[in-house]
Amino acid sequence: MIRLTETATTELDRDVAFRHIGNFANIEKWDPGVVSSTKVTPGEVGVGTAYDLVLTYRGRQMEMRYVITDYSPGHKIVLEGRGARVHAVDVIDFVDENGGTLITYTADLSLTGFGRLVEPLLGGRLRQIGSDAVAGMRMLITELEAAGHPAG
Repeated sequence: MIRLTETATTELDRDVAFRHIGNFANIEKWDPGVVSSTKVTPGEVGVGTAYDLVLTYRGRQMEMRYVITDYSPGHKIVLEGRGARVHAVDVIDFVDENGGTLITYTADLSLTGFGRLVEPLLGGRLRQIGSDAVAGMRMLITELEAAGHPAG
């Protein structure tokens, strides 16, 4: 298993940050590795809500289904993702900090099947994917701040 942990800070109010970053239907707005995300369960977002993602990696597209396993609006979202060759658990925490919000993104990634054998060799590339996602998150935050969304 490979663990990625990245943080981002913003002047945005915690609830505003959560509404944009914690809504997995918006992940393609900030994660450059995500082509699309579709909410596939009806009703309000909460534990059990599922999203089908199309991801791109090295020019190839692959599909994963993510399901929310823990959900505390404005504070935390935990999702478990499964694809043909990968298992992931993503945790995004939102904490009030200095009148704004500290966002901590943690992803535990495991390759499945024969991929387990090469997982140690791909650690750097998988960490780069996580870093790219948080860089995209920071860009979205900057855009939201510039658009004048409320600060804490």
